[in-house]
Order: sequence, then C-alpha cells, then structure tokens
Amino acid sequence: MDVQDILESIPASTHPMDVLRTACSAMGAVLPEGEDHKLAEARDIADRLMASFGSMLLYWYHFSHSGRRIDVETDDDSIGGHFLHLLHGRKPSELWVRSMHTSLNLYAEHEFNASTFAARVIAGTGSDMYSALTGAVGALKGPKHGGANEFAFDTIGRYDNVDDAEKDIVRRVGEKQVIIGFGHPVYTIADPRNQVIKEVARTLSLEAANMKLFNISARVEEVMWREKKMFPNLDWYSATS
Repeated sequence: MDVQDILESIPASTHPMDVLRTACSAMGAVLPEGEDHKLAEARDIADRLMASFGSMLLYWYHFSHSGRRIDVETDDDSIGGHFLHLLHGRKPSELWVRSMHTSLNLYAEHEFNASTFAARVIAGTGSDMYSALTGAVGALKGPKHGGANEFAFDTIGRYDNVDDAEKDIVRRVGEKQVIIGFGHPVYTIADPRNQVIKEVARTLSLEAANMKLFNISARVEEVMWREKKMFPNLDWYSATS
C-alpha cells in the first residue's frame, strides 16, 4: 500500500516520466536492495520493475484522472499486452500487442544511449539498482533523448493537412530552426529503426481508417530529406540523442 499511497498523491498534471521516476524510487524505499548487491537479487529487482512500471503508471493515470482504483492484475502474458489492457480497460488486439512489442524491442536494441549510460554511471558508484534506474528515467525524459518523441508528435499534430505541413517545415528550415525528431548524432545518415516502426504506424493507421497523422509525418520526412540535400551543412541532429 505504501507505493499505492504515493501514486495516489501525485497530481494529474504530472508528466508520466516523473511518475515513473517517483514510483521507481518509492519501490526502492519499500523493497530496498541489499548492500551486498547480489546478482540474483538484482535480477529479481529488474523483473519486478519491468512487471510493475506499467501497473504503477496506469494506476496513477486512472486514479488521478477519474478517481478509479483499477485492478492491476490481468491475464496477459506480456508487458505490452498488460500495459495496453490497463490503459484501455480491455484485452488488446494481437496487432496492438505486436506493434507495442516491436516498438519496445527497437528501443532495447538502441542499447548504449544516454539513459543507459546514466544508469551505468550510477551503478558504477556502487549505488543500488533502484537509484540507477531512477536516474536513467530522468535522463530519458530529457528533450534531447526520449523526450524528443513528444516534440516530434507535437510537430506533426499541429497541421491540418500535408500541404500545410510542407509549407511550415520549409519555412522553419529556412530559418535554421531545429526540427526535433529528424536526425541523430549516432545514426548520421538514417536511423535503421525508422523503416520498421514506419510500417507499424502505417498498419495501425490503416486499421483505424485514419491516415492523417501518418501522411503528414511521411510528408515531413520527405521534405526534410529534400532540404537536407539542399542544405547539407545544417546541424540536422543537434536536438536528439
């Protein structure tokens, strides 16, 4: 009940990453890791957190937004399925679960990023796993790391149609604005994950019979490639890492 009480005290206006950061730290206080940092115990903590993150986040979400104390136990056999079930209150389709897992696997394959590095630095000081992962969540929230996804979504969501998107992106590039979500300091030519997740987005959009956001994002991508060829010296990847 201790972690649940903390989740219920977090305001609805809180950023979800802040909720995860707080929840991870709270679990570290309630179920602390031993000072000897045994490997078996560390693995148990990792399993516990992977199983609990979705439950904690969705418990907070439903309680803070509608006052409902949801049951976080489901019969799903996967992290993605469990998360989507709690989010929507019903068992998700196989397509949704597969899409969720594709996204999670792509993030896992991007292994030595800023948040992973932050976790390793903290763990390297001899601190506990909860502290390491709390720091990693804080790093992931940043707009130059995982937070870039939110900015990219805001970008494509502001336009009514593909022509408005192209016109505005050309203007912004001409003003040397950074278009967050396009470019990467490691994948300087192209992010190999893009084609995989792009097909996932296309499939989900077709299923929903709503291609608006997909078409806008595809047009923005097309414009960015074209502008990159015209202005090769611009710093295309200063905003994401």
